[in-house]
This record gives sequence, C-alpha cells and structure tokens, in this order.
Amino acid sequence: MLALEVADVDIGRGWIRVWGKGAKERAVPLDTDLARVIQGYLLVERPELSSARLFLVSKGSNRGQPLTSAGLRTIFRYHRQLSGVTAGHPHALRHSFGTALAEAGVDLSVMQALLGHTHVDATARYIHLTPKRVKEEFDAARARIRRQE
Repeated sequence: MLALEVADVDIGRGWIRVWGKGAKERAVPLDTDLARVIQGYLLVERPELSSARLFLVSKGSNRGQPLTSAGLRTIFRYHRQLSGVTAGHPHALRHSFGTALAEAGVDLSVMQALLGHTHVDATARYIHLTPKRVKEEFDAARARIRRQE
C-alpha cells in the first residue's frame, strides 16, 4: 500500500495496480466507496506536490514525503485510540479482508487472485469451516444433484 503511486489507481475504470512480493504485479478491483475516498484524498487532503507516490505525509516537517511504515503505524495507533479499539495493525486489514471473502463464500481461486498468493495453501488459511458451514454446503450440493436427476 505504501508503494502505491497515483498512476496505479484508475478510479474511472475501478482498478488498482498492486505490486506484491517479488515485484509481482496484479490488478485488483476498486470498490466504489473506496474510490470516492481516494478521490477525496487526492482533491482535498494530499499535498499538491509532484511526487508519484499516492500516500504522502500531510503535516509537519516531513510534509510531502512518502508515508512510511512507521508513519502508518502511528496513524493506526491514533485512530485505534480514538475509536477505543485496543489492538490491530495495518496488516490485520488484509487478514480481515481475506476472512470476509471466505465467509461470503468467494471461490478459493478468486480469493487467491485478490490476495496475490502464489500458492492456494496460503489462501486456504482464511477458510475456517464450522460444522454448520460443512452441513450447509453438503445440503446445497445434494439439492443441486437432485435437481439434475
């Protein structure tokens, strides 16, 4: 996220170009709500500088410099304190996203593409099967089979 450049975000088409480990590039769909937030940031909050980086420090002596990992953690701590959330870190959002996809029943291969995992085993960690979920899937599969007979 910290390496994103303004040119990586295509608000009109709804895509973000993301660079993962090993300089692996992938396109990720951009949620319309997030697109509005990014557009607002670009128009109102982001310092007007020639930097290619998307996220810049907006205040203080480092104004206009690319946001660092330490700076992002500081922002998280500040907002956790305001909200009363006792724990959490930026990378936890990635895990929350993966878990939400799994709970919504998104296909494992789609999750793998969205999360940028090379191996499906890394993606499978996000799937926590409860007995209820196993029974629901089994019943749904049986119903599909019966309809085909």
